[in-house]
Amino acid sequence: MSGASDPAILSVESLSIALPKGGDRPFAVEDVTFSIGRNEVVCLVGESGSGKSMIAHAILSLLPKGVGISSGAVKVVGQDTARLDRRALRRLRGGEAAMIFQEPLSSLNPLKRVGEQIAETIVTHQRPVPPAAEIDARVQDLLGQVGLPNPPLLARSFPFELSGGQRQRVMIAMAMANRPALLIADEPTTALDVTTQRQILRLIDELRRERGMGVLLITHDFGVVADVADRVVVLRHGKVVEHGTVEQVLRHPREAYTRELIDAVPKAQVRSREDKSGAEALLRVEDLRKTFVVRRGWFRPPREVVAADGVSLTLHEGETLAVVGESGSGKSTLGRMIMRLTEPDSGAIRLGGQDLRQLRGEALRQARRGLQIVFQDPFASLDPRQKVGDAVARGPMAYGTSRAEAMEQARALLARVGLTPAAADRYPHEFSGGQRQRICIARALALKPRVLVADEAVSALDVSVQAQVLALLAELRREMRLAMIFITHDLRIAAEIADRVIVLQKGRIVEEGPTAEVFNRPREAYTRELLEAIPGRRFFDQPGIVEGVA
Repeated sequence: MSGASDPAILSVESLSIALPKGGDRPFAVEDVTFSIGRNEVVCLVGESGSGKSMIAHAILSLLPKGVGISSGAVKVVGQDTARLDRRALRRLRGGEAAMIFQEPLSSLNPLKRVGEQIAETIVTHQRPVPPAAEIDARVQDLLGQVGLPNPPLLARSFPFELSGGQRQRVMIAMAMANRPALLIADEPTTALDVTTQRQILRLIDELRRERGMGVLLITHDFGVVADVADRVVVLRHGKVVEHGTVEQVLRHPREAYTRELIDAVPKAQVRSREDKSGAEALLRVEDLRKTFVVRRGWFRPPREVVAADGVSLTLHEGETLAVVGESGSGKSTLGRMIMRLTEPDSGAIRLGGQDLRQLRGEALRQARRGLQIVFQDPFASLDPRQKVGDAVARGPMAYGTSRAEAMEQARALLARVGLTPAAADRYPHEFSGGQRQRICIARALALKPRVLVADEAVSALDVSVQAQVLALLAELRREMRLAMIFITHDLRIAAEIADRVIVLQKGRIVEEGPTAEVFNRPREAYTRELLEAIPGRRFFDQPGIVEGVA
């Protein structure tokens, strides 16, 4: 593949990266070639394990121990990065080439203020070092350029005081500090809500156009690809299976694997659904309220955050209710309050006629059996020292089921969610992210709940794995007559699985109703804004947009 201009800012030439012996394949990346020109965005797309992030790390010579380039070369502005010494690499990283990682909180120093961390990037790379006043002005200018309000205040803040979108903007400010020729963005919007995602992608695009940068964007979401890419490289098991312009790949994919990835993207198309309003009301939430008081140090006044402001909802047997909204809207807090993991300030949570807020001790424990939750991060939800079978069987055993019977049920449940019964004898780290989420679903179902709360249960998964887990949840709902509260920031998923939708903004329900009504005839400007921010709408709004796809 050739870039848009000559010479290329990035040139990946027949790159192969060898894995240690004993792995599931000999190469993480095998014979990969592509280039990026000035003012061009190239997207690397593929499932987990396809080699996308390995390529990004190879570009900056950040490969883990035991993994190395076995053949080929990576050149940034003409420099073969594998041949650079430590000093030259330090000048390159954060200088001519910068990287934005997927999780900004783990990339930022929690003990340093945001302004100090940006300033450190400038001091490391600019010679002579500018005066302190000039650096401070540059830091605030960068924070303003990435759209953060009140740069002087933001510069004095610690990372934990910022939202996910704000932290990602800080990472972009750091990356832009030394005007790089190449920007590498590794899944920079995966965990962000649709409006923040759109803002971040627009920001990267604006900075690219202003500065003529080349951008390598790594993603598993073809919706994002549709919005930003000039060219696309599709990877599978470390090999390039397809490449071309965004129009060629999305409109006329040649490979079956590419078609599978495109088919797996939720299309925000509402399907006709049975009206469940006449079914039994399993769960009633009445006027739920919760305010958090955030203390910010000795000399700064505490800040009040309203997470729930009079939230009421009803969930019927066999119904899926989607709760959508931006980060900070109160979605996850609502789910945790329903589970009594976070205590509401006031209101009622009635499950089968019992107000869970009035129950304590053994009575609460017995009532909770009918209400289970699946969290966003399956790895953090599972004990790494406990075998999977024990994790699934532990719930029934706590309610009096014998170990032998509980383990038999656990193996059957693991098989039901698409794993082998032998998975019961393995540990969580031996499974992929999608498999771990299936384990968490099996664990939640082990107690035969009537209501399942899924809190961003598929947001961190590849689109193909995401589609499999959503299909599994839909099957289980029909089979077990489960009622589900599905908390998500992705409106495409809500359209695909929900019977009804609740839209939250700053702790208040601003719109609710049947999914088709909310998506096709939204009453509120905020709902319309969320819908307009769905990535890839120009490609995926209508069925049959991809040739050969019904």
